[in-house]
Amino acid sequence: METIENFNKLNSIKPREPLALIPTMGNLHEGHLSLIRHAKKLNLSTIVSIFINPLQFGPSEDFSKYPRTLEKDLDLLRKEQCDFVFIPDDKELLLDIKNLEAPLNDVLCGKSRPGHFDGVLTIVNRFIEVIKPDFCIFGQKDFQQQLIIKEHLKKINSITQLIVHPIVRDKNGLALSSRNNFLSEPRKVKAAKIYFHLKEIAEQILDFDRGNHKFLEHIKIIKDFYQTKYSEEGFEVDYLELLNASSLESLKEGDKEILIAVAINYEGVRLIDNICLTRPIS
Repeated sequence: METIENFNKLNSIKPREPLALIPTMGNLHEGHLSLIRHAKKLNLSTIVSIFINPLQFGPSEDFSKYPRTLEKDLDLLRKEQCDFVFIPDDKELLLDIKNLEAPLNDVLCGKSRPGHFDGVLTIVNRFIEVIKPDFCIFGQKDFQQQLIIKEHLKKINSITQLIVHPIVRDKNGLALSSRNNFLSEPRKVKAAKIYFHLKEIAEQILDFDRGNHKFLEHIKIIKDFYQTKYSEEGFEVDYLELLNASSLESLKEGDKEILIAVAINYEGVRLIDNICLTRPIS
């Protein structure tokens, strides 16, 4: 594995296969590593960036407390036979950077974390400019994020193609996240109920045609019920939304592709999860 710390060295790399960028903020876990393995299965060279992006932290979010585990991260990347790791110098990366406004940022996490996706997109765009990867790989857990990147790549007519990898979960169903490190094992078990209820919602949507309600009325009943259920189980609901999976707009009667997305604050830890499904319409 070759470590790259500046743009000059970045320009000299010679990947054997088409290059896939996997952007991270470090503190790597199995979810990140699954992206590397997926790239390898596709016969792609891999470059993992490790950069704790200050632009995506809001005023109430403590940038200084984000876990920094660089040596452990590098060991994990070596074991996965990652080809390159890019650990950019902050000043060089941010010098004369073009601040971007993210599309689709007025719903879901964009409402709760204003400016967050602008910061994410600004840095990802910078990486694409300097690395020029053939592909970039994101996980589906941050569904809104990958959709924003997809829209941006289309807008700028980039050569970089987006690959989205399914959510990786622990044995109980909890979506893997660096934030899970702040939960004890018993609390992780309870937090798995977040996904359990998402699956229940998905089943009720897929079974809808057997009911008598109109679809949008049915959706409202489901949403109200599970918002209450999450709260009763000790979860603070930031949002529970059922939206068009392509546009993140409110559902219409005939929509087939549906995103069920939730953000929960549990014991001071923000957890997000989602299910995307195709609704059969008779």
